[in-house]
Amino acid sequence: MRINKRHRLQFYNQLESSDCGAACLAMIMSYFGKKTSLNYIKSFFEFTRIGVSVQDLVDVSEKLGLTAHALKLTVEELDEIPTPYILYWKQSHFVVLEKIVKKKNQVYYHLADPSYGKVVLDRESFITEWKENNIKGIVLFLEPSENFCTIKIDNVKNKSLFQSSIIKYTYRFLKNHKRNYFLAIFLVFIGLVTNWFIPFTFQNIIDLGISSKSLRVVYYLLLAQFILFISNFASDFFSQIVLTKLNFILSIELRKTLLLKILRLPIVFFDTQINTEILQRLEDQQTIQRFFTWKGVTLLLSFLNVVVFSCVLAYFSITIFCVYLVLSIISVLWFSIFFNKRNIIEYASFLKRSENSNNIYEFIMNMPEIKINNAQEKIIDRIISTQDKLNRLEIKSLLLNTYQLFGVDTLSKLKEIIAIAFCATFIIEDQMSLGTLMGISYVIGQLSTPLQNLIMFLRDTQDTIIANKRIELIYEIPDEDSQNKKHIKNCVIQNIYIDHVSFKYPGTHNPFILKDIHMVIPKNSITAIVGASGSGKTTLLKLLLSYYPIKKGGIYLDTCSMNDINAEEWRERCGTVLQNGTIFSDTIASNISMSGKSYDVDKLRKAAKIAGIQDFIENLPMHYFTRVGNAGIELSGGQKQRILIARAVYKNPEYLFFDEATSALDSENERIIHANLQEFFKGKTVIIIAHRLSTVKNADQIVVLKNGQIVETGNHSQLVKLRSNYYNLVKNQLELGT
Repeated sequence: MRINKRHRLQFYNQLESSDCGAACLAMIMSYFGKKTSLNYIKSFFEFTRIGVSVQDLVDVSEKLGLTAHALKLTVEELDEIPTPYILYWKQSHFVVLEKIVKKKNQVYYHLADPSYGKVVLDRESFITEWKENNIKGIVLFLEPSENFCTIKIDNVKNKSLFQSSIIKYTYRFLKNHKRNYFLAIFLVFIGLVTNWFIPFTFQNIIDLGISSKSLRVVYYLLLAQFILFISNFASDFFSQIVLTKLNFILSIELRKTLLLKILRLPIVFFDTQINTEILQRLEDQQTIQRFFTWKGVTLLLSFLNVVVFSCVLAYFSITIFCVYLVLSIISVLWFSIFFNKRNIIEYASFLKRSENSNNIYEFIMNMPEIKINNAQEKIIDRIISTQDKLNRLEIKSLLLNTYQLFGVDTLSKLKEIIAIAFCATFIIEDQMSLGTLMGISYVIGQLSTPLQNLIMFLRDTQDTIIANKRIELIYEIPDEDSQNKKHIKNCVIQNIYIDHVSFKYPGTHNPFILKDIHMVIPKNSITAIVGASGSGKTTLLKLLLSYYPIKKGGIYLDTCSMNDINAEEWRERCGTVLQNGTIFSDTIASNISMSGKSYDVDKLRKAAKIAGIQDFIENLPMHYFTRVGNAGIELSGGQKQRILIARAVYKNPEYLFFDEATSALDSENERIIHANLQEFFKGKTVIIIAHRLSTVKNADQIVVLKNGQIVETGNHSQLVKLRSNYYNLVKNQLELGT
């Protein structure tokens, strides 16, 4: 049913590239009278890197008391359903169609785009963007259900700027360095006071010195003015030095705090985020930091200058002060008119900058793949298209700034002209001295910059609020290891129990990768997990490493649930070689001894020997100090895998997890490394994922996965005799005698 009482549609910006669907849903909710926060709407979704689907929006809408109809319509059919409704835009985005307006045989479509703002498109542009090359486009029509009014909506308010985590860290820092900060403020204050006296010296030089033709008075006043200038310069110079040092220290502290927070985030967070959006958060942190250090002091300085010089101006002439005050208020109002538009452009620019950075990153990192597949033109077109959109936003921002500053500068000049006109009139009528005119001219000149600083501060405040909202999203995510997680660093663990675990990746309609997995991994044994590609082997290994919380079933270290233990302490006891393991741009020694700041040379050599890479390393000119990775020598796939194996061996852990750890090696090197590892495996619990028979046939237990389910369990001989799933996986290798 469509309720009679309608409200003004409230616009919501998306804070991240995946938020568009949630933002559109929040707008529709506001239209029907239920305003809530974007974060509350987002809490109903399971986000992926590409955001949410139309079906996700339908499901969440119903939870919020709305009836949703996903329709495929032509442009002509849009007129037949009442606005507003959600459009699936450009096959990758969601927008709200607020209304359709017909004027002079033209049709205009009023859109609320969460990444851009409210825009109006003509019919041709609308069709191109909405349907692209399709006959029909997708529409999500929403209306309140019968229980809409009874469903309670939590209107969770966003934290204010001064309640956010990064501001609390900044305040704590300033409190700890209050002596230096107060020294800087004191020096700034001295500079201000000296500046406040200068207009009076101008007035007295003319009125007391020149008018009375007393050179002595003029010299004294000029000397006083020189002393004031030197004092002002010295105080400004030393205050800048103190503030610069404080700013550098604060920058390091805030960067460290943010990086530590990112490290504490659960791994699932990085699976649902675009990497470049996380990098943008570091820039947001710099924006907030500058606001509360440099710009905070500038605000104080500008505010005091405006107050004191306004009082001085009123002392010289109350008439000129009133004129100046009225025109200044008009300047502020003029500047504030553009706030909402700037807000919209800033959001859109953020999202496009993130997309652009991601495109450039992929272009640079995947150059060989691009060249091999002749995809140069396609990739370049995508980069240029994104850059073009970003440039258009920059032009809009530039034009907006021009309009703002044009009005402010015009009013500023108008103030000066009117002030001089009044002063000239008063001097002619003997109501003002020439010295007072000089003083007023100086005061008006000094008021111009602080007033503009205050106006710009309003814009900076807006930028900071936007940056704070984005960065606060990270601080609001609970740490992977909260204080109530159980510590297992010194616990003796006998067996690992996997109890009827079912798992799927984030995304409402993603299928279950694992289904009712039930098994035991005994201590000090080798367990091999085999199966066709896509059967869930790697996913199971990641669950054993506490990558993701388990929502159905459980994994237990004896009696401790994997969800309840300290994940960092568990991983400290594990050595891991994953399919997509990373070699960092550092020395071989640092790559092998990853978890420690220093390394043991004997342990390095032992690990390299077991991994079968000692001869290769020691034949290099710099041996273990040779740089590898993107900033070093190029390694083959097999060499990378052997360094990753050496990394796991160097750690000498209780538990080893190998996921296709030797898949890039030839059979001879694999045989050598496998023989070396057999001795190392003694007294350790080992879980191996592999396709090669030589890697798994000596395992104490072999688990066969098929379509996410365990279909067979046993040792090599037992499973071969069954001549079923395991036999079919390895029979070609059996025939070859491998």
